[in-house]
Order: sequence, then structure tokens, then C-alpha cells
Amino acid sequence: MQIGLYANTHGVGYRDDVNNYTRSVPGATLEPVAIAQTAERNGFHSIWFPDHVCMPSETKSAHIANQTGARSYSPRHEMLDGAVVMGAVASATNTIKLGTSVLVAPYRGPLSDARQFATVDVLSGGRLLLGVGAGWMAEEFDALGVDFAERGRRTVECIEIYKRSWQDDFVSFDGDYYSFDNVSMDPKPLQKPHPPIIYGGVSPLGARRAAAHCDGFYPVFLDPFADPNRHSDLQTIIKTDLEIAGRDPSTFIMMAATTMRVTDSDDALAHQTPRKICTGTSEQVLEDLEKFAEAGYSLVVAKMDCPSGEVQEIHEQIARVGHQIVPECAQIQATGGWKSKF
Repeated sequence: MQIGLYANTHGVGYRDDVNNYTRSVPGATLEPVAIAQTAERNGFHSIWFPDHVCMPSETKSAHIANQTGARSYSPRHEMLDGAVVMGAVASATNTIKLGTSVLVAPYRGPLSDARQFATVDVLSGGRLLLGVGAGWMAEEFDALGVDFAERGRRTVECIEIYKRSWQDDFVSFDGDYYSFDNVSMDPKPLQKPHPPIIYGGVSPLGARRAAAHCDGFYPVFLDPFADPNRHSDLQTIIKTDLEIAGRDPSTFIMMAATTMRVTDSDDALAHQTPRKICTGTSEQVLEDLEKFAEAGYSLVVAKMDCPSGEVQEIHEQIARVGHQIVPECAQIQATGGWKSKF
């Protein structure tokens, strides 16, 4: 198993006994490049950057990361742009892979996104992992002038345009939402035939899009007492669709995002019943990661639970995970016959 880090470009993560939240922190104090460097020094496989363009003052859209649907962001939430920060991180690191968690494809023109993320792959020396999703906040789509009901179909076209832009000398496309003819986009990404594309979703339709168009599936388990087997039905859908299409599941990865906090043995969180997922001593966190592996997940992205709201606590948690968790994860093997690593 490999461990990734959920980037702090949208703030500092914390949770109560029901939901997961992100505390807004002044952008000038977020230190996203320093956080990425700390993760690289501590053996993290990858760092994953979330995506929003703007934040509505009020929303009725249920947050997919919370079982209650509770809002995770504040009405005026400070957020740094993922693609811009990835460029900075690419120049300041050497080995850690750079992922999107996830790029909401319908928000922007797909040719523009293809250009930006090809640039990230080139600048990073071939370290891009593109997580893609259809989005969930209707009010944000309204602000951007995109029909929320069309987001899934738009996402499928976007993925196809990314692939063609990254492989073809000249690109043409004639879809329901995007149409252009005979344009070039160079340089191409360094990874061939293109950087891995992983679909972020938690629904049967998302699972089918992943199997039809992508190289992996990325559901979230950010609620405090998430069950790693919660999406086993979606894995069944994906495996069936892959086999029908003649694709070997061993070429397709299962990854997951979860909250995480490593504590001392005398910390109350280590003795809580039930205990929050991936919380407690290193032994307890590793027990939970074994459960993710048994559920088929070989890459787990950790959103650090830092109730202080201080960026320094993220650095401290990264170091604890790096010293106590990452080395042991090398011995954990995921089941299910999926791709084992990027």
C-alpha cells in the first residue's frame, strides 16, 4: 500500500463525531509548497490537490464527504488554485507525485485544462496523476454558467479531449458540448500514452464512467466512522464493465481518501468506542489501513485531522505518519486483483 497526502490548499482539516470539515486559513499562511516538501521528505507517495473556483454564501447542495450532507466549507473560504500550486510544488520537489482530488472537469474548458496539466506533467518530470470528477455543488455551477444537470455528460467529453490533446498531433472533437477542428497542443505530457486519469465518484454512474474512460476509481471515506467496504458494490460494477470491455482489472487502480490522525497511546482518541477511522496509535491506524487493503484499495490519501487549525500541526502529523505508518505500509498488500501502484 502507498500513502498520499490530501493537500492543504483549501485549509486545515478537522472532524467532529459526525462530519468532516475544512477550516479556512489565510492563504498567505497555508505553506502548501513547504507541506509538499515535508511530505516528500517523509516518504509520501503523492500529494492531492482539491478543486473549487468560488464558494457560494449559501448552499443547499449536500457535501458528498459527509453522511449528513453538512457543509464542509465556510461561506467566505480562502482557497488557493490547485493547478497554480502544483506548478510551484513541481519546481520545489523531486519525487512526490502530484494529483488532483479531484479536478471538477465541467468547471472550465477542457482544452485549457489539458494545457495546464500537460504543463504540470512536463515541469514535474512526469509526476502528474489526474483525478477527475463531475462535481456536486449546484450553486457553484450556477455562478460559472454551467448547467448542473449536464455535468456528467460534459465530464465524459472532457476526459476524451484530455486524452486526444495529450496524444494526437492535431486534435479534433465534435461532441454535444465541445466542438473544434484540427488544433495542436504541444508539448505533450512526458507520461505515455498519457498521465493516469482516475475518476472520483461515489455512485454507480460514476463507477461506470470510471470503467469506461479512466485508469482508476477514487471514492472518499472522509466521514469519521467510514466503512472501507462501503463501496464494494461499485467495485463489482467496475470489474464487470472492465471484463465486458476486455480490460484486465490488474491495469485499473482502486484508491481512497480518508481522514487520519496519529496519537499517543494515552490520548483519548485512541480509546474512543467506536474509534474514528485511521485515528489512534500507529498500530490502530495500520489496522484500519489493512481494512482498506482488504477492501481493494492500494493507495490511500490521508486528509490530516488537525483540530488546532494550525498549519504546523499538519507538518507534525505528516512526520508521524512518515515515521510510523509509511514504512509499515510497504508490507500491506491490497486484495481484489486490482493494479497495485502507479
